[in-house]
Amino acid sequence: VGHVYQSWARVDVGGDLYDFVELEDGRLAVAVGDVLGKGISAAADMAMTKFSFRVLARGNAEPSAVLASANDVVCEEIEPGKFVTLLYAVIDPVARQLACGSAGHPPAKIVEPSGRVKSLGVSGLPLGIEPDQVYPSERIELEPGSVVVLYTDGVLEARRDGELYGEERLDRLLARYHDLPAQELASAILDDCR
Repeated sequence: VGHVYQSWARVDVGGDLYDFVELEDGRLAVAVGDVLGKGISAAADMAMTKFSFRVLARGNAEPSAVLASANDVVCEEIEPGKFVTLLYAVIDPVARQLACGSAGHPPAKIVEPSGRVKSLGVSGLPLGIEPDQVYPSERIELEPGSVVVLYTDGVLEARRDGELYGEERLDRLLARYHDLPAQELASAILDDCR
């Protein structure tokens, strides 16, 4: 597992989050999200969302159930007019399966051993907008050597001279460097965004 975090807004606190929970059965639950806003309020909402993820993942790791329950919690706790995007994935290293669902977050990227990049296109309404939502999820088998990449919109929206980094550029980078170790690939994405 490789991971990096860099606040593009250059603020000490913000609303992006990522977290990992190793489940009792050996699967890995991963969440990546983004809270609307910046500063202390966004950081508080991020902490509440992260705590909810950790509790819910341990109780029922299926993406549809976790996202629906997290949405109900966030709807009760977050200030009206705010919301959270969240991508939730469960990776089973023994069965080589990925189960993934999204609440308005950019899709997971799967990079096959050949370097072919594809997106998992499941998504529902961001958390905190409307209670009692249903969140679709997708389950795929991963070929040995596949790479799973989760990211926030900060990657896609990074700018230089007004030009967005964008999804196509991310896909090209992933195809080119797919065989790097996980931490080196995460760092390469951040370096390219800079």
